[in-house]
Formats: sequence, structure tokens, C-alpha cells
Amino acid sequence: MSTYKVFIGIDVSKKYLNAAILNGDTTVTFKSLYCPEEFEKELNRHLKEIEKSELLIVMEHTGVYHLRLAHYLYESGYNVGVINPYSMRKFFEAKGKRAKTDKVDSIVIAEYGRQFFDGKLYRPKTEAQKQIETRLRLLDDFQRQINMVKNQREALSHVPMEGIKKVLRYYDGIIKALSSSMKKVEKEIQKLCREKFKKQRELLESIPGISDRAISVVVSMLRGFEGFSRAKEVGSFVGICPSPYESGDTVRGRGSIMKRGNSYVRKVFYMCTLSAIRVNVYCKGLYERLLKKGKSKKLALVAVGHKLLRQCFGVLRSGKEFNPSLVKST
Repeated sequence: MSTYKVFIGIDVSKKYLNAAILNGDTTVTFKSLYCPEEFEKELNRHLKEIEKSELLIVMEHTGVYHLRLAHYLYESGYNVGVINPYSMRKFFEAKGKRAKTDKVDSIVIAEYGRQFFDGKLYRPKTEAQKQIETRLRLLDDFQRQINMVKNQREALSHVPMEGIKKVLRYYDGIIKALSSSMKKVEKEIQKLCREKFKKQRELLESIPGISDRAISVVVSMLRGFEGFSRAKEVGSFVGICPSPYESGDTVRGRGSIMKRGNSYVRKVFYMCTLSAIRVNVYCKGLYERLLKKGKSKKLALVAVGHKLLRQCFGVLRSGKEFNPSLVKST
């Protein structure tokens, strides 16, 4: 039985916080700007005589927007639960909520906390995890800038003018500088992984087709799958489930990469599939079977990305290196 008396659900967005307070049979909702300090003041106005130990504050994992609030509340001594999107979505569907508004969402989130919270309270990522994740995002930003400059260079190269090659060399210099910075950042990431996550890195490296970038993502952005009880939850959280109608080799319906979830993690694992279908016998087998069934290459690659993610989950959860003889053929 829960030891909490009051449950607060928060629907977090970039600019606003919508909250619902469930206190016995009473439900109170309020809205504030995204300012943790102001939110706490508003919360205290509604809960003047309630101890922090009696409160459970629940919010959905939103990628990055929830982090500042969750960390502030954690540091302020509150019990905070961050729910993965898969569990929250299933609960929302089970409640039969058709009207989707921020107010309704916050109430449902609070109800989830009251009925199904598993007791796993929010803990901030370790310093090493934050260092790696920040650098991964930096690499992504650098790559976007390189692509943008390359496109600009290509467009300018068609201008008929004297001295165009000299102008283009400025673009080349920018691309070279960004590429050099990327290499330095990649070395920093690998050094952190070797020093801080040696065992996890070794386990993940045993999976054919996994990349250094994907390993870095797993140990930092996915926290080594801490907080996930099933591989299916990870797939939904990342947004790399091929279709809601998948079982084994069967993928019915159109299917696609889900738009919700962590787009960067999704992209990294999708890129891994191009290697996995060549060197990972089970990923290759799944890919070929789906193509024979008439599925598109994109859908088949999404399914492979999902399988690769499940293999990562398996080796870290078991603490044993990848063993092909123990992998299901589906």
C-alpha cells in the first residue's frame, strides 16, 4: 500500500507547467509558467499543512523539458517519479480519455502515480552520464552545421563569378574546423566510456553491428536501461517500434518510426542497422524475412533497429556477453 497521501501530476511543456493535485476525493488543478521556484510557491499555497514525505510528484519523461523541474524538486527534498511514455500512454488509453488537454493529462498522470507508481524515485544522472550526453548532443549540432554549410557551399558553387574558388575555401575552412572539433569530442566520449563504464561497454561491444556512438547513447542517455523493466518499454521510449501490430516476423499495417520519443537515440540506432544487417546474423535474418514478406526496406530496418536495441537491453540486464545461441530467431 502506498505511503503517500497526496499525488501531484504535472504535464510539462516548454513554457508551462499544468498540475493536478489528488488529495483523497479532492482534485485541484493549476497552471504556471515554467519556473520551478514559482511552481513550488504555487504548490505550497495549495498544500500548506502537508509534509513533503507525504507527497508524490509524478511527471512524464519529455526528453529534456522535464529535467530542470525534476532536478529542482529532487534537490528541494520532494519525492519525484518520472514515468516513461510507454507506460503513461497505455494508462491513458486504458482510462478511455478521448479529450486530450493539458488539464486532463495532468489529472491522468496524477492518477497513474496513485494507482501504479512502482516506487522508483527520480535520481539525477551521474556526472559522467551528463558529460557524455552533452557531448553527444554537441556532435549532433556539429553535424547539422556541417550539413548546412555543405549545402550553402554547393549552392554558391554554381554562381558564375571570378574568384568563386577563393570564396568557397572559406566554407571549406568552416567544414574542416567543425570536422576537427567532432573528432576531438568523439575521443573525449570514448575516454569517458572506457574509464566510467568499462563493464557496460565490454558487454555492448560483444553485439555484432553495434557502434561506439550507440554504446555511448545507451550508457548515458538511456542510463544503461535503468528504470525500464522490459525491452518493449525501451523501444517505445526511444520511438523505434516498427508498428503497434508486430509479433515476431509479423509486421502488419503500414508501420513507421514513431515520432514521439528521443529522436537522437532513434537516429543513432537506425544508422546502426546498416551495419547490423551485414554482420549480425539475427538482424540480417529478420531483415531478409521481412523483405520476402513484401515489407518496405525502411520498415524492415526499423524492425532491425528495434531488435538491436533489445539485444543491448538483454546483455546489460543479464550481465553476460552476447551469445548467438541464446538469441531467438524471431
